[in-house]
Amino acid sequence: MGQNPRLPLPQIGFLQFPLKGFMFSTDKLTMIYGDRVLFQGVSLHFAAKRRYGLVGANGAGKTTFLKLIKKRETPTDGSIQIPTDARVGLLDQDFSRYDEKIILDIVMMGDEKLWKALKQKEMLLSQGDLSEKEVEMLTTLEETIHQKGGYRAEARASSLLNGLGIPLIKHHDRLSTLSGGYKLRVLLSQLLFIQPEILLLDEPTNYLDIFSIRWLERYLLNYPGTVILSSHDRIFLSKVCQEIIDIDYGQIRRYVGDFDHFLEAKKQEVVVKEQELQSLAKRKKDIQRFIDRFKAKASKARQASSRERMIEKLEEEEQEYALFPSSRQYPRFTFPIFRPSGRQAVTIKGVSKYYGEKSVLKEVNFEAFRNEKIAIVGANGMGKSTLLEIMTGHLKEDEGTSRYGPHVSPAYFPQNFSRLLNKELSVYEWLSHQAKEVTEEKVRQALGQMLFDEHAVQKKIQTLSGGEAARLVFAFLSLSKQNLLLLDEPTNHLDMEAVDALIKALQEYEGTLIVVSHNRYFISEIADRIIEILPEGIHDFSGGYEEFVLKHEEDLAQKKDEKEKKMGSIPSGSQRKEEKKEKNRLKREIERLENEITALENEIEKINQTLSTPNYYEKTPPEKIQCTLNQKVKAEKRRDEVLNLWEDKLEEHDSKI
Repeated sequence: MGQNPRLPLPQIGFLQFPLKGFMFSTDKLTMIYGDRVLFQGVSLHFAAKRRYGLVGANGAGKTTFLKLIKKRETPTDGSIQIPTDARVGLLDQDFSRYDEKIILDIVMMGDEKLWKALKQKEMLLSQGDLSEKEVEMLTTLEETIHQKGGYRAEARASSLLNGLGIPLIKHHDRLSTLSGGYKLRVLLSQLLFIQPEILLLDEPTNYLDIFSIRWLERYLLNYPGTVILSSHDRIFLSKVCQEIIDIDYGQIRRYVGDFDHFLEAKKQEVVVKEQELQSLAKRKKDIQRFIDRFKAKASKARQASSRERMIEKLEEEEQEYALFPSSRQYPRFTFPIFRPSGRQAVTIKGVSKYYGEKSVLKEVNFEAFRNEKIAIVGANGMGKSTLLEIMTGHLKEDEGTSRYGPHVSPAYFPQNFSRLLNKELSVYEWLSHQAKEVTEEKVRQALGQMLFDEHAVQKKIQTLSGGEAARLVFAFLSLSKQNLLLLDEPTNHLDMEAVDALIKALQEYEGTLIVVSHNRYFISEIADRIIEILPEGIHDFSGGYEEFVLKHEEDLAQKKDEKEKKMGSIPSGSQRKEEKKEKNRLKREIERLENEITALENEIEKINQTLSTPNYYEKTPPEKIQCTLNQKVKAEKRRDEVLNLWEDKLEEHDSKI
């Protein structure tokens, strides 16, 4: 694309006119497929100009929830209340259906009504002489095009593409000429073309490299509308989102704060529920003991009957604290090596690869040693996957050599892992065929560890989700005779729980690991060496990912300082010290406000529980009801004030980064 992958990518002036602030809500929203309840009775409020992270296990209903907001699906029950004049945009994940279309056209297709009018006008004008009816139709089309700003549409689309780093020379090419990360930018341009007040993003980082993800973070932090994004990237969620929307236990709950705060809050909720359930169980047991002892005695029969009603009430309370089965499941990855390798696991010497005149890899040189855990990073199109394909013999290098060391036995998880699978076979048939020397018991054990139960092992591979298919390939790797793992984007189709389990297994892995990944949390947890592929070769960094990023940012800062020094505008040491002090002060203030928001949310929840108590309004004096309602109004007003203040402080803090 002609970009330096290590420099900040270009920004874009946002929209042609300021976005209105739209609030919207869900009311008792329920979605059921057959006998499977995704979520039910969901009532949530979404504030204007806030950023929400949508999380949950694979299959929990995240994509469905976004489609419901966009009105691409109809709920089983309940409703979503969105102002009729609010524009809602959903990022399309299906790049392939646009592959043969022109990039500039794809952007303008974002406004379906305008695009249809433009194409109809083009068709009519191509016919030559027009009938009276066709002239009338053309007049109507002209009015639509004028109202929709169609005569500036191409210029607007081109401006969006330029702002997102896609140069003018590419605008009339087909989408298939771009890499995955830049395809996503084209579809993001399509989305922004309609200027949505509500922006919905479904796993937007799946096809982005590390540098593009950092660009998208900065972009969304400044987006003037409401953003709801689904992602398995916890660092991305923590950096972008102000609130987390969690789908689990058949419910959807909202948590104020970043992803780390959500994890802690959810863990605490489960602890509190378990403690309350234990307390209720003990009270029931004590009462039941009294009933069993005295129910046969006539003098105590009335008291025993009364206590039976007490047990019924306690059982009703238990329902409120019930811990429903979580949709989150943790597979168990294991990669036992069959023997240690020699000291040198892999030697790459002067490897280059060309596609026509385009150089993908240029004189790549490095060695990987026994027990090293190496992450290969770089911008999209730099040849990371190509390098692994060469190392595993699936591609031939044009120059140089790639060879394994003594006693090395590799196992490979390709990015396009579906090519390994025979879709006509069942899960068990495929794995038992691949691992012919392994006993049936071990095959079934490996599948069980990957969450395939007795029913699931009989499923045809063609019916599997992306996450299930990925876990099946990992089951094969766990049975392979290997001491070198080569993994290309292994987390793309895994949910957070599976990623956590994979991290644990790779941390304990006793062989050599070489992994290509855009998942920063994943890399930071496992890698002890980073190899960055650049247009001119590689940057080999000995250390973890966080140290690599720090060094990268120091290099950028140094370049910025040198530039400012030349211009005579470099800040003094005292100025920098004051800036750091101010950022720390803002960070403490943000944390204080987050704690206050949590406390207010808890207070409001308790009041709601009080108001929803059976027969509360019949049994409670009017003045006490009014007092409780006043408390709720006061708490909600204060929460909104603190939320606005928190958002202002967060924006102020982000502007100083």
